[in-house]
Amino acid sequence: MLLAALWSCATPTPPNGGPKDETPPRIVQEKSTPNFQTRFQKQTIELTFDEWVQLNDVFTQVVISPPLDSVYDVKLKGRTVRFIFDPDEVLRPNATYTINFGDAIKDLTERNPAENLRFVFSTGDYLDSLSLDGRIYDAYTGQVVENALFMLYDNPTDSVVYKERPFYFGRTNKEGKFRIDNIKYADFKGFALKDADLDYKYSQKIEPVGFPDTLIRMQDTTVKHLVIRLFSEEPVIRVQDVDTSRFGIVKLEFNRSPEKIEAVAEGLDGGLIPEVIKDSLRIWYNTSREWTLYLRQDTLSLDTLVIRPKSSGKFSNLVPDGGARSKVPVTALPGETAKIHFNRPLAAFDTAFIRLYQDTLPAPISPELAIDTVPQRDLVLSQRWKEGSSYRLEILPGGLTDWYGNANRDTITRTIKGDLLKNYGNLILTVTNLDSTTAYFIEITIKDGTPVHTYQVRGQSADTRSFLRMKPADYTVRITTDLNGNGRWDTGNYDLKRQPEPIVRQVLEQLRANWDLEATVDLKTVPMFEEPKKKETEGAKGPGAAGGRNRGGG
Repeated sequence: MLLAALWSCATPTPPNGGPKDETPPRIVQEKSTPNFQTRFQKQTIELTFDEWVQLNDVFTQVVISPPLDSVYDVKLKGRTVRFIFDPDEVLRPNATYTINFGDAIKDLTERNPAENLRFVFSTGDYLDSLSLDGRIYDAYTGQVVENALFMLYDNPTDSVVYKERPFYFGRTNKEGKFRIDNIKYADFKGFALKDADLDYKYSQKIEPVGFPDTLIRMQDTTVKHLVIRLFSEEPVIRVQDVDTSRFGIVKLEFNRSPEKIEAVAEGLDGGLIPEVIKDSLRIWYNTSREWTLYLRQDTLSLDTLVIRPKSSGKFSNLVPDGGARSKVPVTALPGETAKIHFNRPLAAFDTAFIRLYQDTLPAPISPELAIDTVPQRDLVLSQRWKEGSSYRLEILPGGLTDWYGNANRDTITRTIKGDLLKNYGNLILTVTNLDSTTAYFIEITIKDGTPVHTYQVRGQSADTRSFLRMKPADYTVRITTDLNGNGRWDTGNYDLKRQPEPIVRQVLEQLRANWDLEATVDLKTVPMFEEPKKKETEGAKGPGAAGGRNRGGG
């Protein structure tokens, strides 16, 4: 019992009851290693606090600039935190070091972190005093990037980011901000990195990076402010997997979207049908003979595959998504088409075996039928759809023939609902202050960033377009300055010193049902980057000039 009592007296534990402790732990200067030393000799650094503390996530929170070459250690003894250098560590001559403890040290009771805890020393005769700060954003989303490095090199060569650790660096906080203090008077190469393998080097091409276009000249006491756009370089596209296990289809898996890949066949009389699905490319073909598939990108040869087809055997039944008799209705609006998506490319249809009935009327009506272009998997129905009416589509056996000559064996039925126009809204979008000498790629996206409308604008200072029958939702306009005019956003490239194409985005006022929304996006005033989200007041509206009117009749 006596031993237990003595142990409990010697072990620090959080007290119970009393007012909440909101005071962060503070250093007791006279019991700690002096801060801001010059001519510093390598020694164990001790920081003693005025209360019991704990260590948390040391090797993530503790940031040392310039970085050390060997692994250091941080230990807690009583109320003292000890920073221990590796015995083999050799400090750089005439360098100012900063040890930033972040939130690694917290009090024992309420876990209040020690505020702005930095230990600074110089191995030379004076402390460097220049400062640099900035913010890092994602070049594509415009959002701030947390836990990214911004690094400074006294070696200005381009290859230094691959080979050497930086002379100084800072790490971004939750607001994407970084700050580097105690920088020496010199010119530096700047480089931002989301360091996946924690080696302070651009060692993987998949790591997001960013860079200023010029050297950073630290020549006065003015704090310099930077804005850096972080991007991932487009990897060299390559085939990761080839699946030829089914007759009539080759499935190619890539390391990224193969949307720019051209597929060319040799020894294939009937041609082929390519279909891009996310990061894969499906090649539909119809031959039992061996043939060769050439993959090209921008006229350059990417890969050559010899395809040895499996025995054709039997095909599964030709059916649309959901099966032959799915009860999920297809929605059709007046003035638009209805589409039925099938499991294989289509080749022909026979109107004698396809019937469309409206509501309970006994006589069938004759819609205009078509098969879509590549990849030819949609049966398209054009009809003056009546609002609120219900239609029943019947495709009797033999009504459709796929690309391989197989007809549907079962009757296919679908319900098509004539939707109400009042359930949709119209958007009239005007974009102003465009540069008439530049091309732009404009996207209207939904909440998750998926585009619902895309178009290009060239040679205009302003552009107005109407988008009819859109679903009620919150939409965002995303505008890319399309520097190479290829109709899409292009990322940057460090070796080529090419920055990513600029993107701006603006959230529009909510589009409501039975509403005409008129919105104007001024390219000169819309921000490129998104500020960290703060709690919005009730009734607050998004930026941008917008106005709407109810169409009535609803």
